[in-house]
Amino acid sequence: MESKPHKERFIKIDEVIAVTSLSETTIYRKMKAKEFPESISLGTNSKVWLESEIQQWITDQVNNQRNK
Repeated sequence: MESKPHKERFIKIDEVIAVTSLSETTIYRKMKAKEFPESISLGTNSKVWLESEIQQWITDQVNNQRNK
């Protein structure tokens, strides 16, 4: 059985909020402090994140809490 290559996917702020349970304000505050993945600008009013980077951030948060 062949494995399919992973495809990157852009997600918008509403989905980032949903998967992280963080508020929009907290997300931008953490980005400014370099504690959260940077958004990617696709235009004047369009910011997105790579889904894989958000998932990695979540994994890192879990590992940091469990390894204290």
